[in-house]
Amino acid sequence: MYGEHIPAVPGLPFSAKAELESANQLQNGTLITHKTYNLIARDGQGRTRNEARNWIDLTTGAEPRLTRVELYDPATHFRTNLYPLTKIARQWPLGTPGPVAAASPQSTPAKPETLREEIGRDTIEGLSVRGVRVSQTYPTGSLGNDRPLTIVTEYWYSEALKINLLTRRVDPRYGDRTVRVTELVRQEPDAALFAVPEGYKLLKETVQQTQSAGSPAGTAGPLPAGIARAGVGGVTQPRCTYCPNPSYSEEARAARVQGSVILSVVVGSTGQVEKAVALRGPGHGLEQQAIEAIQGWRFTPAAGPDGKPVACIVNIEVTFRLG
Repeated sequence: MYGEHIPAVPGLPFSAKAELESANQLQNGTLITHKTYNLIARDGQGRTRNEARNWIDLTTGAEPRLTRVELYDPATHFRTNLYPLTKIARQWPLGTPGPVAAASPQSTPAKPETLREEIGRDTIEGLSVRGVRVSQTYPTGSLGNDRPLTIVTEYWYSEALKINLLTRRVDPRYGDRTVRVTELVRQEPDAALFAVPEGYKLLKETVQQTQSAGSPAGTAGPLPAGIARAGVGGVTQPRCTYCPNPSYSEEARAARVQGSVILSVVVGSTGQVEKAVALRGPGHGLEQQAIEAIQGWRFTPAAGPDGKPVACIVNIEVTFRLG
């Protein structure tokens, strides 16, 4: 599980712990709770480090296993994923979504009502933070719901570090999810945190991304209620601001498979990916690799004709090529 997104901003070094918690109460009253943490850092050059760990086993309290480390260097535009279990480092240049293709006209269904509120200021880890609450209410039937459904996300943003120090998301479908930054140290981190460790095998890959509006040939059809089509009816395109490329699956690498995965992606009005479905691809696990990566992307959301953020659907092509 990943924590907060860290923008590559030079001159604002820090290191910290991002604590993640998920709590979901079932209809019979059972409360299911998961916790973990990741160590995050950024140096004075703007290089960033993020991690992914398994959930903590609450029965033993054992340390969660570190499964992946993600590094980014804005000077070279290289992103590197480290896999501690296999001592593999996969590196590729950061991709940029390409030109947007034209889409055929399509009626825009009802969209969720979105309310954005400034909820004041607070102090977290000794830093002033500004709170914003975004509430999205989906009308009856838009998500298969038999009554209005509201998803609420709170962001507590530090202007001093350019990151959220606390994020809370309450979704009746999945429960409460919280990411909190703790143990913050505003000093230059150890340079070794941003380098490939000794003993790792470095594999260089090329993965290209192309973003397009509309549906591929043969897949056009009605959109889900509450979802607009990007580029149609005065709706703008969402713009990816944090879009790390996926890694090759071991099966595809062993078979030397290359090719493109076409994904249908729903980007919510908060800029988070709400749904990603593979429409076609070369197989060998590359579709799942693309889906897992895109679920962590962050966007500047599309805007409707009234200028307000809207949820929209867009197709994204991810091309895998072995270097």
